[in-house]
Amino acid sequence: MPKTHNPIRCFEGITQPNEPFWTWQNVAGGEPELEFNGYISEYSWFEDDITPKLFRDDLQQYGQGGPITIRMNSYGGDVIAASLISTYIRDYPGRVTVQIDGVAASAATVVAVAGDVVKMQPSAYFMIHDPLVVFFLAALNIEEMTRLAASLQSIKEGIVNVYEAKTGLSRPRLSKLMTDETWMDAQKAIDLGFVDQIIMAGKKQIEIPKNTAVVNALHNFKNVPPAIMQAFDRDIPSETAEEEPVLMTDEMQNEAQVLRERIVSILEKEHHNDG
Repeated sequence: MPKTHNPIRCFEGITQPNEPFWTWQNVAGGEPELEFNGYISEYSWFEDDITPKLFRDDLQQYGQGGPITIRMNSYGGDVIAASLISTYIRDYPGRVTVQIDGVAASAATVVAVAGDVVKMQPSAYFMIHDPLVVFFLAALNIEEMTRLAASLQSIKEGIVNVYEAKTGLSRPRLSKLMTDETWMDAQKAIDLGFVDQIIMAGKKQIEIPKNTAVVNALHNFKNVPPAIMQAFDRDIPSETAEEEPVLMTDEMQNEAQVLRERIVSILEKEHHNDG
């Protein structure tokens, strides 16, 4: 059942609350293709249980148990939702080919490596990093921050499990690659075992979603390749380069309070489970 509270938009995009950010394409004479473009998902915050169910239902309806291809260009998002989507892909009876056309970053990599075969454009990028949380005026005390750090470490262990199964790399090495925020081109992703094949036919430019929030999200990372930032310079209109200061409205303040309460609720669940 959908939650009764209003979802908080975490990333700017074009989807409405609880709508899929992916689309299905029926390729003439070929297998169905899923265009996996966007954040997982724009309205998620830790406890998204709607997006994965929509994905599972679509996978069953359009895939019908046969082979499918997932065309990916995603900067990540909600890691819990990504983990569930990854599980549904692994459980799907047909062959799943994941083709990274632009970027597979952050939580999107958890989805990408679930494919039976993972392919990557030579101009694409694959990025892994430690799980993080972005606060929007959500004040937490020392105890809450400590529990949040423990929760993030548990999430990291789960992600390492997924990467280890795909790559065969040691857990300490995978942990360090995440901590270092590692951006990989296609060849490095092949060498480390995250990707199986490089797509050699033609070279595509990196496509960037047409909204400035993507730029803001990437500013959370420190090792973004120049090619990606150059793509922003090419695609983002100049008038969006500088934004006017945002004044806090009553609605924004209410959303910040809801966010804080939701984080505290999650931490209380973690504390109860540990006990």
